[in-house]
Amino acid sequence: MFVWHTICTGLKYIGKTLNLIRIIFLNIVFFFCLFLLIGLSSSENIPQSGVLILDIEGVLVDTTNVDQDFYELSKKLSGNKFDPSRENSLFELTKKIDQATSDNAIKGIILKLDKFNGGSLPSLEYLAKHLKQFKAAGKPIYAYGSKFNQKQYYLASLADKIYLSNIGSVEIFGFAANNFYFKSLLDNLKVNTYVYRVGTYKSAVEPYIRDDMSEEAKLNTRRWLMPMWKNYLSDISQQRDIPNDMLAPDSDTFLERLKMVSGNLAEYALENKIIDSIKTNSEFEQEMKAFFNTNDSVSIYDYQLQTNEQQIIDGQSTMNHKPEIAIVFVNGTIVKGDSTNDTAGSETIAQQIKKLTNNSNIRAVVLRINSPGGSVDGSEEIRSELAALREKDIPVVVSMGGLAASGGYWIATESDYIYASSNTITGSIGIFGILPNFENSLSSIGVHTDGVATSPLASLSVTKAPSEQFNQLMQMTINNGYDMFISLVSQSRNMNYEAVDKIAQGQVWLGEQAKENGLVDEIGDIDNAVLKAATLAGITDYTIYWQKQDINYFNAMLNNYSAILPKSLTQILYNELPMVKEVKQRMTLLENLNDPQNRYIYCLNCAEVN
Repeated sequence: MFVWHTICTGLKYIGKTLNLIRIIFLNIVFFFCLFLLIGLSSSENIPQSGVLILDIEGVLVDTTNVDQDFYELSKKLSGNKFDPSRENSLFELTKKIDQATSDNAIKGIILKLDKFNGGSLPSLEYLAKHLKQFKAAGKPIYAYGSKFNQKQYYLASLADKIYLSNIGSVEIFGFAANNFYFKSLLDNLKVNTYVYRVGTYKSAVEPYIRDDMSEEAKLNTRRWLMPMWKNYLSDISQQRDIPNDMLAPDSDTFLERLKMVSGNLAEYALENKIIDSIKTNSEFEQEMKAFFNTNDSVSIYDYQLQTNEQQIIDGQSTMNHKPEIAIVFVNGTIVKGDSTNDTAGSETIAQQIKKLTNNSNIRAVVLRINSPGGSVDGSEEIRSELAALREKDIPVVVSMGGLAASGGYWIATESDYIYASSNTITGSIGIFGILPNFENSLSSIGVHTDGVATSPLASLSVTKAPSEQFNQLMQMTINNGYDMFISLVSQSRNMNYEAVDKIAQGQVWLGEQAKENGLVDEIGDIDNAVLKAATLAGITDYTIYWQKQDINYFNAMLNNYSAILPKSLTQILYNELPMVKEVKQRMTLLENLNDPQNRYIYCLNCAEVN
């Protein structure tokens, strides 16, 4: 026993020593990068005039917890390597475009979108809205690409003229919403998954209990995917002034037309007015220099935003005393605890709302939701804090982004008005419980669990199958949770219980459909939500506070270390293959099974549209 104790003690101290060395090393790297960043930023003098290059790299998100300076530092340290996972704040970009609209030093915009990995259709619509305002001010927009995917082309279609590489293509083939299914994987790992659910269409758990999409899920997905594709084509058709059948003909017609130009996709795009000109990059740049009569250009990342927006620290203003409208973000899977890059932590968001409640300058709140839901307990924690806010006569207006479903809709019920985009995915009013069990996995390697308990309800363990009594308990709590969800919606939307139940059952709706069903009040974006909040608060002269989560600079560097350090195979797969990132998203629920009652309101089958 003494020898074993000595060995354990030695291993413990070795572990602590290695951990201390790791922390010291990472802190050295951190401060080296920080000083380098300060040196690089102070030594550069980037022109702020000429042509604004909208060269977005990565994806559009509502808000990001990673400081943009670290992305720039990462690029410098990695030799300007492309980082497809880079996140770009939609609202920071639109602020810069708005500034450029009235900036006499900016003559126009050039869209270079080869490194743009897209975003939700509502995000693209909002960015397009601000680009249209730029054009309305009499400033031209041009686009160049070596290849346009559908999301890139949505923005490019706003340009006065679209240029394409002589070996390029424009791929407008249609939308697809695919999911990953893990039943066979879990079976191979001998993991038993116990599922408790309510709702005919509640397909969020299907990835864990099936190897394919159920007919009910397919029916529901078609119901929102087809109108979204129609909306996409309508926008581009209007922007390019070409009919839908020329923009995206049926497959046979497309192949026949492509055959007429010997399979040359660039020529096909030109012949069908999808683009305006075929040029090499060098030829395009020479034409732009001649057109704008300048060699000066500035990347959207280097274009400095001039702002006098106030800061709010601990819920109190540090500048003027104008009434304020606060923007609160719920971005990602809702979990109990603190927010991370991938999750919306209920404690973090509830604390942010509580600070606003205690700030006498806050007159209204806009809740921006981009979430598939998650924990019932976490969602309720956020909703109850919003209720406390409204009890102080502070109106709450919801602005739904690309996705506000299940738990995202649960928290939206605590509001005075709800806006959604016509292409917002919402609804999914249903609930489920999920318990993974590893009894067979462990027994296959010779590990078994046994013991005694005072009742069948006292012996729950991930290493033992739940008792029949526990199964009954779980199903009753799930039924109760569904009843609570329906009641919340019924009270919030002034609808009877039966009417809500009819459009619930886990069904997913697109924005226009949700409006018709009474789940949202109006189709609009975050600008509409801010104006509505001001109206409800009775104010006309106000300041907008875009609330941000405090950035941990050390963690921010570690979260983006892949662009600084040599890439392992795993990092390459994650950064280069979108499907691997999608797998990670699909597994997020299992990674965050932290609801106290194991109940979840989550729309995992609200698939990413490609």
